Parts: sequence; structure tokens; C-alpha cells
Amino acid sequence: MTRAEFHTARLHLRPVALTDQDAVLAGLNDLSVSGWLAVVPYPYGLSDFLQFQSEIAKPGTTFAIVDDTGFAGILGLENAKLGYWLLPRAMGQGYATEAGQGALGWHFAQGGGPVGAGYFDGNAPSAHVLHKLGFAQTGRGDLFCRALNTVRPHVDLSLTAQAYHAALPWDAQSPRLTFRALQATDAQALHGIVAHFEVTRQLGPKWPWPAHLDFTMTRAQPFHGQGFAWGMFRDGALIGTISVADGQLGYMLTPDAWGQGYASEACHAALTHAFASGLTHVMAGVWADNLASQRVLTKLGFKVTGHSHDISPARGLAMPGLELRLDWADWR
Repeated sequence: MTRAEFHTARLHLRPVALTDQDAVLAGLNDLSVSGWLAVVPYPYGLSDFLQFQSEIAKPGTTFAIVDDTGFAGILGLENAKLGYWLLPRAMGQGYATEAGQGALGWHFAQGGGPVGAGYFDGNAPSAHVLHKLGFAQTGRGDLFCRALNTVRPHVDLSLTAQAYHAALPWDAQSPRLTFRALQATDAQALHGIVAHFEVTRQLGPKWPWPAHLDFTMTRAQPFHGQGFAWGMFRDGALIGTISVADGQLGYMLTPDAWGQGYASEACHAALTHAFASGLTHVMAGVWADNLASQRVLTKLGFKVTGHSHDISPARGLAMPGLELRLDWADWR
């Protein structure tokens, strides 16, 4: 499934639009940007942009990188080759790494093969980004830089799916588990968890039943709301998810991992992170017949504050539930 646009934790990657014209022209007429690119001309004119936008920047392979301020740069992943550039005001904030992880995740999720990349000698920021993404050097040579009209020493790199996964950063660890943001490559494993009715029946109103892979794909990406959402990994395999989003704790666990204390262990790691981030309390909700989760939450110190009666999409009917709260003072 090709994605014409997607979100990362801080960024929106979307098709290049005509409205990006001024920002692209400003960026590529700055030699501190275009001087590190191979095929971009200098000066960069309106006709160059119009040709790029209409003929080269194909949705699903070329993306405008957008942050809260607006257009921030371009990323391309075409013919198994990664390339990108950022406006000077967007440099040094980790955007290239974040956007690269997202685009590469979708590539490898579709079974894509190794991806190539490269940088000109002296481009230390790009070298850092590409090695952080997991790329390994495969060779060196000379490459023509069109903007500077000269041949420059160039480093060639390659990235496999295995190396991509190994390079993904972990957000937290517990004695038996590691936690990180979900990526597109986790979609199949996540779908295998929510394909169990006994899992999905205990989830809130956002999960349909039967589970649809297209919907699961929208959840297998870094969380970009208030708080965090992590995949829960045991020996590198996804066994569940846990989140504190908008002050609300939520989690799911594959049935094969039930009854082994993983939910309590994961909740402890998530709550530690949530309270360290400045939250004064965390809420939770649970269906009245989910006795296992009630035991987990009570053990962690949550107290019942009210009752609810909401629709469970998986069951197709309204169900009674409990509302719970944990204050930082009690957790401490």
C-alpha cells in the first residue's frame, strides 16, 4: 500500500504542492543547501520547480516535509534511493532522521529491498543522519555536483530492512521488555494481535471488529498527539502496545503473553515516564468484565472514581465500565 502522505511524531509528510513554490525556491537558491545536492541546478528557477512538482515529485515517492511552522524541506525515496534536504531554519532539530525513519518504515513494510543513499565529503550532518538511520558505507567515488558545477568526492551507503530495525531508537526499557514508537514495519505484527477477538473486545471505541489491516496501518506509526504511545517488545518481537495519551493510560497484549506480569511491568515503565514528564495524575478506563486489567490497575495504585456505559465496537453493544485515576503523590 503506497502512502502519499503520513505523519511522524512532529512532522507531516505530504505530496509536493504548487503552494510550496516560494519556500522551495528560497531553499534551493541557498548554496548552503543546494551545494550539497547532486542534481539540483543553481540558480534554481520557477521553471525548475514547476517541472519538479509536475513531473518528478510523484506522490508516494517524494514528500514535502511540513512542521508546525510550515514547509521545512523535501524527502524522496524513489528507485530504492533516499535523498532529502531541509531549509536552514529546520536544520539541527532531528527532522531528517524522523522523516527518514517514517519513509523507510513504509518502504520496508511493503517488502522493499535495500535502499541506497550518499553524501558529499564534508557533509557531516548528513553523514550523521544516514548512519543514525542504519546505513552502512559501501564505497567511495566522485560525483558531479550540478549546483557548484564541479566533481566532488562522494560516499555511497546502503540500508537493509534488518539494519533499519536494529537502528530504531528505544524510548524505555524494563527488566524483560523494551519500548519504542511504532513504525509501519510493525503493522503486520500489530494486526496479528488485534486479530484476536479476546484482545479487541477489551479495547476502547477506536478499534473496529473484525480488525482491518488498513486501519491497523494507520496505528502503526509514531504517535503525534499529546503524550506517547509505544510498542512493547520482548526479544525484539512485538507483543503489545502501551500509551499515555491525553493523560489516559491504555494498553493491549497478545494472548500468548497473558498471565506473565508483562502488563504490570509495561504499565510501571509507562507511568514512570508519564509522571517524569510532569503529569500530576493519570486516568484509565476498563470494561467492567475485564477483571485482569482491573487487578493490574488496582495493584499499581489506581482508584475507581466513577462508572461509565459506552459502546464497545467489537461487541456491538453498550457495556458498563469503570473509570480510574492514579495521582502522582500516590504513585510516588
